[in-house]
Amino acid sequence: MRYAIVAAAVALAAMALMGIPSTCSDRILFAPAEGFAYHEPEARYEQLFPYYVELCAVSQLRSEELPSGGSPGHAAMYLKGACRDTDAPYPKLRRCKRNATDLNDPEHGAGVSVNRWFHNVNWVAISGRGMFFEGGLAPGETVTRARFDQVAREAIDTGAFAGVELWPFPHPTPDPTLFDFVSTRGAGTDFALRLGRSALCGRLPVEPEMLDEIIHFLNDLNREYATGAVDFEWNGYHDNCVHTVRNALAAASVWDPISVRATKLLQLFHLAVPANEAINLAALGTMGPLADYPEIFRDDSMRHALLEFGWLPTRHGALLVSLPVRAENELFDPSARIMIFQGPVTRRATNRLLEMLDDPRFTELDANLAHFERIYRGILAAKAERDPFGALRGDRYRRVQRRYRALVESELAEVQRMQSTLGLH
Repeated sequence: MRYAIVAAAVALAAMALMGIPSTCSDRILFAPAEGFAYHEPEARYEQLFPYYVELCAVSQLRSEELPSGGSPGHAAMYLKGACRDTDAPYPKLRRCKRNATDLNDPEHGAGVSVNRWFHNVNWVAISGRGMFFEGGLAPGETVTRARFDQVAREAIDTGAFAGVELWPFPHPTPDPTLFDFVSTRGAGTDFALRLGRSALCGRLPVEPEMLDEIIHFLNDLNREYATGAVDFEWNGYHDNCVHTVRNALAAASVWDPISVRATKLLQLFHLAVPANEAINLAALGTMGPLADYPEIFRDDSMRHALLEFGWLPTRHGALLVSLPVRAENELFDPSARIMIFQGPVTRRATNRLLEMLDDPRFTELDANLAHFERIYRGILAAKAERDPFGALRGDRYRRVQRRYRALVESELAEVQRMQSTLGLH
């Protein structure tokens, strides 16, 4: 996959050098996945999973009244169980005080977003899933310019942008205010995402200790910029919105990190594209090599996650969430698309996404639990094959294998408890 992305990136750079219009390169290198349906777990999911992470790709903003975004869209992250520290002088996170199941409760979690115009921080946090995705709008409420501006003021009033300094940003007036920024370049990008964008998210339940590592990574990142050690300089190639959210998950051993600001040639191997990362997380959570212990042992991140947190990324509760832009819209184009980076000929990534969206085990809780119950049972029922090289692998291989089987037993018991709670057994 990385090599396909590199090839496409080289082709894109060549087109730019040749002066080919960006709309042409978009059609060749970005495949739109249009019209996907609304998929989000019901409220009962919130009762079963107190901690989860979502890496979200959101589509390009398109409006006749407000600035539009780039074709690849934007990446953001929602953390259930991590809350904004309202006492901090700059954006900072803490563990939430309780397991809130109301999506509008500030103690439910926080959305994290990177913005290219931030100067002294890398990201901001927005309290509550309702504000992060819906901007506080009621179901069926129409998105208007006046309502959009009201949402911007409400976000400022919560203190979400307190302590944030900005680089000069394009604006028709010579001395724009914080409201000018939030109402034109913050709302719809850092929060209130569905008012102008479609969202595609990979959701993954995590352990509380893992969430702590994510919080520490993000807080350390903002502290570096807020204390003046260095200015944050966004770069779509070297250090964009995806690098931050992907590497935050890597801090908890969800997967491997990707380099930031490597040399130009090496950076080609570390490109970060929003939709591809969201799909990768959803695929890892649902289709990873859970039944292949040797592969798990060889994978550093999986082995570390198993040993440090008693957790593996392929597990029940991992889902693909899709949230189309609000159709009742007077401000933004409601047909916004998710753009997927792939080669100029194949539509493999797009087809993979559409297949996942059409498969209930990726999008619906009941089917997901039933799917993983079968997998866990199959792992435990399978007789361990005789390993002719077992004596050479050493005790560590066998110790980790015992942890692996113990985890599968525990996960099976948890799935069965969940199914019983939901009345599925």
